[in-house]
Amino acid sequence: MFDFSAGWISLKDRTLIQVTGPDALPFLQGQLTFDLLTLGPDNFGWAAHCSPKGKVLFTALVVKAGETFLLDAPAGMSELMLSRLRPFILRSKVRIEEARAHFSVMGLMGQDLEGVAESAGLSPLPAVGRQDEQAELRRLRLSPEQLLIIATPQRLAELPIPPALSAQPWELGNIREGIAEVTPLTTDRYIPQWLNWDRIGGISFRKGCYTGQEIVARTHYLGKVKRRARHIALDSAVPVGTSILHRGEVTGEIFSCIENERGEYEGLAILAGEEPSDLVTAEDAPQTLRILPLPYAFSDG
Repeated sequence: MFDFSAGWISLKDRTLIQVTGPDALPFLQGQLTFDLLTLGPDNFGWAAHCSPKGKVLFTALVVKAGETFLLDAPAGMSELMLSRLRPFILRSKVRIEEARAHFSVMGLMGQDLEGVAESAGLSPLPAVGRQDEQAELRRLRLSPEQLLIIATPQRLAELPIPPALSAQPWELGNIREGIAEVTPLTTDRYIPQWLNWDRIGGISFRKGCYTGQEIVARTHYLGKVKRRARHIALDSAVPVGTSILHRGEVTGEIFSCIENERGEYEGLAILAGEEPSDLVTAEDAPQTLRILPLPYAFSDG
């Protein structure tokens, strides 16, 4: 359990990859579901990298910092991301490497986000969905209660930051925003639409080809998304991958599960059906799943 009023979050264990070089933009454009041509100095985007079969191998927050592209992802994803991207370089003038030697990342979150930012000399903040650069600090407003800060280690060390919380509140914030970040436990299992990547602007259906595009586009234009990531509540922790039952039949599985500030548990579950109900976990002592709201709809209607 933790205090979730407002405060600094340590994100030192998250993965941060940088892509540089004259061909960085066209290279990433051919690998990610997001249209990088829409990136500028005042915005950012969510992206996925898929296998040829359309399954998501990793997800990332993508930001353009000058001529460098930064990919922020959950902890433990560095080796997988590098091993998936580097073979596609071929003759491209691109360099892909871990970015921690050049950049550090810190989170600021909570209901009193503006107040905490002001006490650190960081206000006014950018609008939700936008980024800016203030005093050599790149600031990304991910949600009303989440601010991501990227800077050199030296510059970040200059901020008057008290002892920071672990990344747990940050992960919970992403769950509540419906951001289904792929981890080593969930890689190569789901197509982007099952993770609601189309609902958060993470898939472009107008850009050129990228790895896995055929499956992703076919699902969009010819099929119906039969599974979706849903925000769930539970009484106790459940392992990722645990099956979910509807009247005795498997209808989905646990994607993530984390303790919240009240000592209860929240997460995302990949579930079939438009309005799932009467759901329980496939455990020796089954738990009832409670569906919680997400900040976006599942249809354009």
